[in-house]
Amino acid sequence: MKDIPYPYDRTLYSRLFLNCYERESLVMLAERGHPVHQLLFRCLVSTDEILRQVVREQRPKYDFESGILDPGDLARIGIVKEEVEFDSYTDARGLLLDVVAQEGYAILVGDVFYWPHCPEYRTKHLVHSIVLTGYDTDTGQWHVVDDNPASLLCSYTYPEDVIAAAFDNNELRRVRYYTTKDLDPAQAEEGTREAFAALLDRFQDSYALLARVADLISCRWIAPERVIASLHGAFSLYQGSRVGLREYMRHAAEDTAVDELLDRIVRGGAEVMNQLLLAQVTGTVDARWTAEACLGLRQAELELLSRLRAVAGAAGAGGRT
Repeated sequence: MKDIPYPYDRTLYSRLFLNCYERESLVMLAERGHPVHQLLFRCLVSTDEILRQVVREQRPKYDFESGILDPGDLARIGIVKEEVEFDSYTDARGLLLDVVAQEGYAILVGDVFYWPHCPEYRTKHLVHSIVLTGYDTDTGQWHVVDDNPASLLCSYTYPEDVIAAAFDNNELRRVRYYTTKDLDPAQAEEGTREAFAALLDRFQDSYALLARVADLISCRWIAPERVIASLHGAFSLYQGSRVGLREYMRHAAEDTAVDELLDRIVRGGAEVMNQLLLAQVTGTVDARWTAEACLGLRQAELELLSRLRAVAGAAGAGGRT
């Protein structure tokens, strides 16, 4: 199975922060000229929320709830999210063909067990989504876009019966797609600025993930390898969220201080994440270095929040410490 790389912004639309469905949606919508950068203000997620969901509740990273693709945010930029559940692929086929012909793509939820490009092929059942971008009536094959084992979007081609098997034998037999409505660009931008200001008004973060990472590493109640894996997932989400927030701010306000702070945070988050990745291989982590690096990130986050509120004109200043 040959991977054919799909053209998209790999830095912005990565699996650091986005799950498969979120990344597929943003890439397809951006490709069609929709102002998806306006959705990325939701990347201002608190480190407390990352700590709660990924470390304390031990959720898989792809189950992180961030608010990206919120229906209200989509509606503001003229997009309507649709989702239809079917009993079988046969029942879904007509809608899939119609949506792909009209919109250029549809997102199908299936089981990785049946798709040869997936690492879990024939070994594990997992719910996963793929993008159908075209159907060849002469060959009876679907053109597909999905992650390769390195989590990069690639193009594949499959016989229809492979797509049908993954759909029919899945827990969630759903088709997801987007339609558009009239959009006033200026009104959309103003609405997004107001939504971001409201988010900043109510934003709180104790930054415990950054201030107490050494305590988390040395926790006696969770197996060390499990702690490191959870923290690696947490800092993946943290780094990816700030990449998305940086993109939003570059469109929303030309502020050098914000951009420099987010650059520093993205680099620092990547360094911590890489340290934790190394720890997963070696079984040991430099807790002192990690703690010092995270304290630097905490200070940068406090500066960033203050600056964001100044730029957005939001009420209040500083985080909850």
